[in-house]
Amino acid sequence: MSGWNPPPAPGGPPGQPYGYGYGAPPPMAYGPPPMRRKSNAGCVLGIVFAGVAAVVLIAVVAIVAVSMNDHTIDTPAVAGGRSRDYSAEVRMSSTISSQRRIIQQVTGYKVDTVKSAVYGIGSDRYVFVGAEGDFDPDTLVGSFRQAVNREMDSSRFSTLTLPISDAGGDGEAACVSIRHVSSTTTIPSVSTAMCGWMTGDTFGLVYPAPDSSLSSTRVYSSLSVAAVMRDLRDDVED
Repeated sequence: MSGWNPPPAPGGPPGQPYGYGYGAPPPMAYGPPPMRRKSNAGCVLGIVFAGVAAVVLIAVVAIVAVSMNDHTIDTPAVAGGRSRDYSAEVRMSSTISSQRRIIQQVTGYKVDTVKSAVYGIGSDRYVFVGAEGDFDPDTLVGSFRQAVNREMDSSRFSTLTLPISDAGGDGEAACVSIRHVSSTTTIPSVSTAMCGWMTGDTFGLVYPAPDSSLSSTRVYSSLSVAAVMRDLRDDVED
């Protein structure tokens, strides 16, 4: 038929870049590619490692703290260069019992274990009583003063309690100067001292106990007894 033209092919007229006759690109079958999500694995691992490190640090600090305060008391055959006098321990049972009562009062009866011994060189002897338990070293001076005053007869003895700067280790230390006044004179017939140290778990007392058969009276100062206390502590405390 003249004047009739066939319809354009599905590809569109010549020069048309896309089919369907409208010049629009064909629809995308799958849409734009999805955005990649950033992995947070590194952040999670960092948090986990940080938590583990904190736990390890706390455990190490706790172990160090326990090891610094984990003391025990022992009474070896030799302490501070002085030999243990077993026979004197039997004869001095009343003195040892008195020191045990003082330890109980000073610690508020928080004692788990008490050990005692007498150490000496010749006639120069010292009673040692040590205890293990749960103690507060900051209360030593005040509690020590009260306990000794309760144990001693105030009408016959005068006491003076002072802190000692060098405890021979950790913890606190104090000495009580004790003067016994005779009923017939104002001159002291006895001048001695009792010294002790206290940590969070140990408490030790040292008290001179010279041979009573000696004719001359010995005088013991707080400084001299404190020096013996430090010597003994090196061997009776672990």
